[in-house]
Formats: sequence, structure tokens, C-alpha cells
Amino acid sequence: MPIDWKNLFKVRLASSDNSMQKHEIVKLLLVMKLINKHKKIKNWIRIYTEFDLGEKKSDVYFENIRTKECHAFEIQKNISTKWLKETRESYDKLEFNNFDFLWHVIPLDKLSNDITKLNKELDKYLI
Repeated sequence: MPIDWKNLFKVRLASSDNSMQKHEIVKLLLVMKLINKHKKIKNWIRIYTEFDLGEKKSDVYFENIRTKECHAFEIQKNISTKWLKETRESYDKLEFNNFDFLWHVIPLDKLSNDITKLNKELDKYLI
């Protein structure tokens, strides 16, 4: 995948439906935390939301060009064994030219509804 140096950060809403509000807030907080954590190397990272990765759309896609790492974050309310297996198989099919790839599942139902607590809880998912 070629590097698009003009589009290092893109944030898109998946849905404006009220039932998706917490999902969208978690996604935005995660993007803000990733940018803040890597602000010294901001020119070496790319962050996208709702990013197409083959058969799946990653909620948050993070790429560190300097360390050759790719991370896909999936924010899910209902995590089933079937969903985990399908997602793993989908991501295993992808090729990331000399990049290491990891995917992270963030359980939406286990996160607090309080924004202050939520902000702290997301720290454990940062890379």
C-alpha cells in the first residue's frame, strides 16, 4: 500500500444513529490519544477511521512507518467466537509489505459511560 503523505489523518463517522454515539466517541478518543502519544513522530504515522482492509473495515487503523507497524482497532459491543474467527481469517489474508500487523478488540460494553473514566480506560489499548 503506497504512503499518501498528504492524508495522514482521516476521521469518518460510521453512522449518525443515536445507538452508535458511544462507539463514535470511543473511536474519536482513541484517535486523539494515538495522535497525542505519537506527537513527536507525527510525520511518521497515519491514522484512519472506517478504513477498508480487504473484506473488513477497521474502526481505527494506525500505521507507524518508522517502526513498520500496522494496528487495526475493532470497537465491538457483541464479541462472539464466530466474529473473532471471521475477523482473524479476514486479516490473515492481508499482506502488509514488510510491516508487522496486529489487531486489537475493544469491548464497547465493558467501557464506562462516564467520559472521564472512559478516557482512562482507553489507555490500556494504546500502543
